[in-house]
Amino acid sequence: MAALNHPLLSDPIERRRIILVSAAAILALSSNITGLFLGITTVFPHLIYFPIIIAGYWYPRRGPLVAVLIALSYCISAYLLIPQDLFTTASIIARGMVYVIIGAIISLLAIRMRQSEQKLYDLIEFLPDATFAADKNGIVIAWNRAIEEMTGIPKMKMIGKGDYAYAVPFYGERRPILIDYTMHPDADAESGYQDLRRDGNMMEALVIAPALKEGKGAYLKIAATPLYDSNREIVGAVESIRDVTEEVRTRSALQNSNRQLAALSGIIRHGLSERLEELYRHLTIGSIRFDDPAMLTFLEEIEKAADGIRRQIAISRDFREIGSRPPVWMPVQETVFDLLSRLDAGGMTVHAWSERVEIFADPHLSAAFTHLIENAAAAGATALIVTYQIQDGGLQLIFEDNGSGIPDAAKEMLFSEGSERSGHGLFLAREILAITGITIHEEGEEGAGARFVIHIPPEGYRIT
Repeated sequence: MAALNHPLLSDPIERRRIILVSAAAILALSSNITGLFLGITTVFPHLIYFPIIIAGYWYPRRGPLVAVLIALSYCISAYLLIPQDLFTTASIIARGMVYVIIGAIISLLAIRMRQSEQKLYDLIEFLPDATFAADKNGIVIAWNRAIEEMTGIPKMKMIGKGDYAYAVPFYGERRPILIDYTMHPDADAESGYQDLRRDGNMMEALVIAPALKEGKGAYLKIAATPLYDSNREIVGAVESIRDVTEEVRTRSALQNSNRQLAALSGIIRHGLSERLEELYRHLTIGSIRFDDPAMLTFLEEIEKAADGIRRQIAISRDFREIGSRPPVWMPVQETVFDLLSRLDAGGMTVHAWSERVEIFADPHLSAAFTHLIENAAAAGATALIVTYQIQDGGLQLIFEDNGSGIPDAAKEMLFSEGSERSGHGLFLAREILAITGITIHEEGEEGAGARFVIHIPPEGYRIT
């Protein structure tokens, strides 16, 4: 009874394997003994390889012992049934040793293979993101802890399942999902995923899983990539899943907040503009009615303050959308040429040698470039060159023109919001760039043209 409770015998699969190995060994040895009685010594001994190979593959730790037992059985039966001489005895012993060596080699290879598989399973098991893997037939071969917690389904109930069983916990039905489209690149994945991106062999998407969280649903960011064998044939795929519900809700709330703030600021700007117009009318009437120098000076001071308020309103209007969308990778040369197709550069020639450069910036980067181009045109430049230099501390993007240049005394206040030289354009350009840690300064010479240097940190640029 104790033997029947052994782990190897309590598992039906292991029990069938043991029966198969035993049957193969008995059949091979019986056939060999029968052949020896009939005087056949060169054919049936090859059958003994089969139980040795099977035992070494299924039970690599016990494979060498099984090979030794089978080899001893063969050697004893051959020694007893064949007339012996020195050559025959040596041949029997040599064949027995070959059986043992083959059993040891098969066991060693099986152990190495299982160690590699275990590393893969451990890697998947302890990933922080919910992850599962399936073979090319759609059979689940890995189901890690994180996905157990996400779905509430333990791996023992999912491993070995097929027929799109992995889709049910997320979508409530059996249907192809991203991992299937990864294993079958010719399938129309776009029909099932609206926000689908491909990066080489990897596919990414943002989806809603209505069956998660007790039917409340969840936003998921999923990524799937195929697995290949040594011949570059797809043998399976892995899919990782991350719950981004809170991120999506936060982003949606921020967008709603931005819209409300934009609407509120628009109302405030409109009201301030009306009050300013009324104030200007009173100032105009006052300058006509009064001729007292002191009173006129007082009115001029009030008008300057009103001009400052109007400038602040203009700045707030231009800033209303900056930072409202997440930064993206933007191609520099394409952005410059797109601007030139819409801007009146006053006959100024623009050359851009930045074809492969992309920078991580606010989507309003074109507004920053617009002010730099307009600044060059306003300074009487006939040519503007856009180049870049890669340095240890990052990348320098350079806008250099042949205009009148910037006086040294004006450089310090060039990017301030009250600068008369730039209105608030260069101030706005600086603020747009600063959102992603990009800085800008001017280092040209008066009379020789302006030279605006934009410094991008190492993580903020890439050469495509």
